[in-house]
Amino acid sequence: MRIVAGTAKGRALAGPKPTSRHIRPTADRVRETIFNILGQFLDGQGVLDLYAGTGALALEALSRGAGRAVLVDQDREAQALCRQNTDFLGFGAQVELLAQPVDRALAALGRRGERFELIFADPPYAARVVETVLELSLMH
Repeated sequence: MRIVAGTAKGRALAGPKPTSRHIRPTADRVRETIFNILGQFLDGQGVLDLYAGTGALALEALSRGAGRAVLVDQDREAQALCRQNTDFLGFGAQVELLAQPVDRALAALGRRGERFELIFADPPYAARVVETVLELSLMH
């Protein structure tokens, strides 16, 4: 698993242990397709990565020019991977990791008045994430 393009292009990301059941990283090819569609939209934008897993989606966005990212995951292994990958790529100053369930993180971000231009949500199970994001007006 690698960063596909941008300032960190080609840098390898740490992934979950083979025995991990909670983390399903977004494949390089899928990320490449998503970001090819987004094009230059990322320049300086705020990104929210729900169910961040390895942090690959947000870190790809930062590599391609996003200004900041908030990563949310309640799984301890995922949190460790997000920190490890963020530090390895040197994006620590641009990343905030919220180590809590998504519903609590969304409520906290709403109370803080946070807004994001791009929100990724790749939950490991069916969740009402889209409705909650819209209800809290987190989309810029």
